[in-house]
Amino acid sequence: METRVAGVPEDEESGLLPRSSAAGRRPSSAVPRFRPPPSVWATVDGPLGLPLEEAEGHARRFFLWGFACLPFLWAINCCYFWPILRSPAASTPAAFAPIRPYVVRSAIGFSIFSVVLITWATTFIVGGERLFGPNWNDLVMYNVADKLGISGFMG
Repeated sequence: METRVAGVPEDEESGLLPRSSAAGRRPSSAVPRFRPPPSVWATVDGPLGLPLEEAEGHARRFFLWGFACLPFLWAINCCYFWPILRSPAASTPAAFAPIRPYVVRSAIGFSIFSVVLITWATTFIVGGERLFGPNWNDLVMYNVADKLGISGFMG
């Protein structure tokens, strides 16, 4: 069974509130208290992420596999290594120097891929049959089932 001190709130007794000093005044602020600098991590998941020794290999693999018709790996590379991508090159820690080129190039590659994909999709959506004329029926995918005669089971 716990004993309570008379006149002391329960929160203060449990350590949730700071105790006042014996003289009833705040602790002296003569000694400056500096917060330690925040830790810098290469990945978005911080200390749970990859160690720096493995991060370069992963960034390189994501970048190179993006050329194998998998450009969304470039997007994943940019998202995973976001702390490296968003920090200016001048203030990036020296430990990130081997990783940064792969992440920046992945961002550039994904940006170019996105522009090309959006342009292609917009051309087909907006232009349609007016832009492509009679060839439109050969280009669209929904006519393939009719051409092959396999759309009968749909109803």
